[in-house]
Amino acid sequence: MSHATFLIPRDALSRIAGAEASGGELRFRHVTADDFYVVTRVEVASGLRLPVDIPKSYQRLAWGDDDLIGQWLRTPERGVNHNHWYLLRRPGASMPYDAFRELVPGARDPGANVGFLITHEPDLPEEHVEAGIPEFAAWFLTRDEVRPAHVAIEPSTLGIQQLDGAWPIQSLASHSALIVGCGSIGSAAANALAAYGVGHLNLVDPDRLLWDNLIRHTLGPEHVGRHKVDGLKTQLGQRWPATTVTPHPLDVVDDAHRIRPMIKDIDIVVCAADGIAPRRVVSHLSRRARKTAILACVLDHGRIGEIIRLRPSPRFGCLLCLRANLAQQGAMDAEADQELDYGTGQVHQPMTATPPDLHLVGTLAAKTAVATLLETHHGDDTQRFPGEHAILGLHPTGDLAAPFDMRQAGDIRWSTLPSPRPHCPTCSAA
Repeated sequence: MSHATFLIPRDALSRIAGAEASGGELRFRHVTADDFYVVTRVEVASGLRLPVDIPKSYQRLAWGDDDLIGQWLRTPERGVNHNHWYLLRRPGASMPYDAFRELVPGARDPGANVGFLITHEPDLPEEHVEAGIPEFAAWFLTRDEVRPAHVAIEPSTLGIQQLDGAWPIQSLASHSALIVGCGSIGSAAANALAAYGVGHLNLVDPDRLLWDNLIRHTLGPEHVGRHKVDGLKTQLGQRWPATTVTPHPLDVVDDAHRIRPMIKDIDIVVCAADGIAPRRVVSHLSRRARKTAILACVLDHGRIGEIIRLRPSPRFGCLLCLRANLAQQGAMDAEADQELDYGTGQVHQPMTATPPDLHLVGTLAAKTAVATLLETHHGDDTQRFPGEHAILGLHPTGDLAAPFDMRQAGDIRWSTLPSPRPHCPTCSAA
């Protein structure tokens, strides 16, 4: 009982706060496996007991029977909930029942049982609220003692809006992103973009979620057989409902003619697709549409990660310009590294990186995209990145040529991009 928690849904709060009566009966549901109590019915006037609307998404709050009867009281005297705050911070502390009855004379006699009481203390002084004294407090009553109980209040604002004022959610809500490749890295990027507050996501991937994907994908087994983009639409809609998600089960190479107009209508592209061809297509289409593209992948069998920010600027070249420059320096062919039988361009390699490393790369890709939007469109200098090309040490061996010669896990090395090559077919006409 000492660790039990009372959960008060938003609808119960409004019914108690808006009741003309100063007290009444409460119904509770006790979920014994997790030892919490949920308010399910509130008496707002004599004999008028109204059910509490609990959203179906809170599935666990619907477990068990609501057969426990308690009481709520609007306390006329200040100090009741201050006592709750004081006692709760002292493990095992309680108040004698008689002393509590003097403080709260309307509390019902629990008899030989345990009573449940919620006290409502509206109009708390601002300094009390800042100190953490609650407007609603919960108590266990016996004839010997009264103990405070933990209380969890459903806030009036949920989701990304809770960060309003601390994060530019209104700015990001106006932006859209196209995510090409919704596998392990892309699904993590999609979740992160929605969590950052990007208003609209277009998801492009022709593949279905299959059993071998489960080890590394953000989707669970309930989505096996579905297109990844459709599963992500469901997942993101439940987790981040403020973000609109549009699925496109398309192949960026075969359906490039359908992807091209999409890129014109969005603000930024994130590509986490496997293989050489999809990345080259994204690089080319984005440059021609004068949109920034963020490319994310893992290399060397998942030992290192790579993020490339391709901005449509005469200062920076495209993906092929970068690879040509690195080849001149003796670096590995990072595009061919993603495919079996290096350089054949036939079949992409099986994924060998650990799921958290893949998700780390996807999250950093999303951060790069969001930082680019905020810096470019809103002049936010706090989101300026140190470069355009990042190499991440995941579990590196240190035996590769620069810039892939990472030696420490967790290290991130940023560098710039080379200028466009003369007569580059992607950059020259952009």
